[in-house]
Amino acid sequence: MDTKEKILAAALKLYNSKGINTTTRHIAASMSISAGNLHYHYKHTDDIIRTLYEKLEAEFDGLMGNVQEEGEMSLATLNRSFGQSFQVLYKYRFIFLHFVEIGTRVPDIRNAYHQLVKRREAEFKALFYQLAAAGVFRKDIPDEIWSALVTQIFIVNDYWLSMNEMTDRLKGKEAAAAYQQLVNALLYPYLAKP
Repeated sequence: MDTKEKILAAALKLYNSKGINTTTRHIAASMSISAGNLHYHYKHTDDIIRTLYEKLEAEFDGLMGNVQEEGEMSLATLNRSFGQSFQVLYKYRFIFLHFVEIGTRVPDIRNAYHQLVKRREAEFKALFYQLAAAGVFRKDIPDEIWSALVTQIFIVNDYWLSMNEMTDRLKGKEAAAAYQQLVNALLYPYLAKP
């Protein structure tokens, strides 16, 4: 692992445990390197946050690519994908626990997220149409309802961490599994045979 990757790993750990007010000096100290060495790679904290967001987005792109390459769409494939996405969300949880503030501080992230949502809506709807064609989902669902379902999924996926932090305080895989059940419940009314 090169220095930049070590910095990102240390930053991710600190942001997840201490929040986004963690400074580059805190990150450097946790790594036992000088702040100057860290600043050689990342000038500002927001540069690190932006890079971590890009890594998050790349992981999501990989997950969606895996689903699309799978060929025949099934409910098991979709559930597996949701399970993996909840693990990724938990890995980068600081982003979603501080999402509004990060989007205000780093407008590039807000813009990238907006584009991601638009891209994912089309991708999810295509998956839902495949599931309807395969007889898994009902075939009488209008397009605007599929769009609403995608929005609901994004709301649960992107903000479950705040709910968990304030109420259940579950950790790791247990947290991801519990909140994945909420997404599964969203799908229930759309199943052809519940």
